[in-house]
Amino acid sequence: MADESGLKINKTHYREVQSLSLSSCPEKLRIHLLERKDPAVFDGAAKQWACSDWTPEFLAQELGDLRTNFRVCARQNLSVNGGSCEKTIMETDCVFEKASFEEFNQWLNGCTERSGCLSRFQRENYWCYADYKYMAQLFKDFPHLRKSVDWNCFGFPERSGDESTIWIGSAEASTPCHVDTYGCNLVAQIYGSKKWILFPPSETSNLYPTRIPYEESSVFSQVNITNPDLTRFPAFENALGYEVILKPGDVLFVPKKWWHYVESLETSISMNTWIELDCDHLERVKEALIRTLVSALKKEEGAAEETWLNPSEEIGTHAQNMSYLNRALCAVKQGTSCDVDTPNLDGTLHRHMDRNQTTISTDDLINSITSPEVINAIMSKALDKFGIFQTINLSLESPGVVDQKLEPKQTVKNGRNMNCNSSSGSYELDESVRSEPFGSGFFESSTEQEISECPPLKRVCTDEERN
Repeated sequence: MADESGLKINKTHYREVQSLSLSSCPEKLRIHLLERKDPAVFDGAAKQWACSDWTPEFLAQELGDLRTNFRVCARQNLSVNGGSCEKTIMETDCVFEKASFEEFNQWLNGCTERSGCLSRFQRENYWCYADYKYMAQLFKDFPHLRKSVDWNCFGFPERSGDESTIWIGSAEASTPCHVDTYGCNLVAQIYGSKKWILFPPSETSNLYPTRIPYEESSVFSQVNITNPDLTRFPAFENALGYEVILKPGDVLFVPKKWWHYVESLETSISMNTWIELDCDHLERVKEALIRTLVSALKKEEGAAEETWLNPSEEIGTHAQNMSYLNRALCAVKQGTSCDVDTPNLDGTLHRHMDRNQTTISTDDLINSITSPEVINAIMSKALDKFGIFQTINLSLESPGVVDQKLEPKQTVKNGRNMNCNSSSGSYELDESVRSEPFGSGFFESSTEQEISECPPLKRVCTDEERN
């Protein structure tokens, strides 16, 4: 569909998230949630929690002058018919200001003279968000606040505020569409209302994933979910999503690797807890590899960190990244953590690698990422971005598949001249190939079939090169 200017716009209708009731047996509900593949909302499940009556005014009174970072961003101005598409707002597009909860509360009420550094942001033009705050760290001197959160009714009696994060924001405060690579998620809405738009893992290719800006365990979508540019991201039109509005007391379950976009419809307070899964060990190896590669490439590029690194993320030295990778590999081998030490209050660890463990070196990493199948997969993405034909004269049959014939994704040119004597060559540009962002499909694994569909490129001899 297009507006009057010809710009393609999205008119997606989302499915509803299934509503469930709390079980009389929390242990059975825990098992069900850990095995569940679809999201679910529990209406009013947190209404009896001690924190159910929290408001911005209450937190301002309780916390006094306690200061934290607030993410501030200009509101997006949309045209009446929704045709003015904006880029998705990442954290790197925002300003971060340190303020007290009392100043934030004054800012919410329009009292700019008492809102400190937030006073320079007009209430009607900006939104403000204290997001992703570990309660164990933020409320370390307020144990009664941490004890107000209780996930016991969902079968997780070991979890309280110490294992939770809190999100406090004004209307329109949002988190860009992303997927968390670790664990599953329980979210309790305490005050105000929030809109959640979710997509299953099967929609990944339609969401144009990217690892820039980089944040460990977060893969972002390049699409502005609420106002997408379908000219630039046409596949998003086919994305099947779900939508739910969380009201005070509602609890949402988000399964592993479900994409989600979140927006406060009014001033909002919510809490969540990430539940670790056994498969997270392998995911940590993937994340350690990505961290090492992104850090090396972007630092070599010389790009300023604020342009590619989320403000909440830290990138260490290459030696530190390799140490992190080896710890992740060790955890997979042992089925548990290889870290030796106790957790910090905020959930982070002082990590010390067991010196007797086998390690992977930088040379090992280079040999892995330069293997033919990995290079072929990267090359295929690069060619696809430029709309280039692969001109080949090789069998497309995978060596490991006897009876299966594979159809190539791109046009194949036969009749290769074997008498080329130059190191140069030519390729052919296919104008019909839609150029997609290079990051698209990065989240998907490269199987043997996918690799065999993209065999090595063979150059085409020019007339001058023939004998």
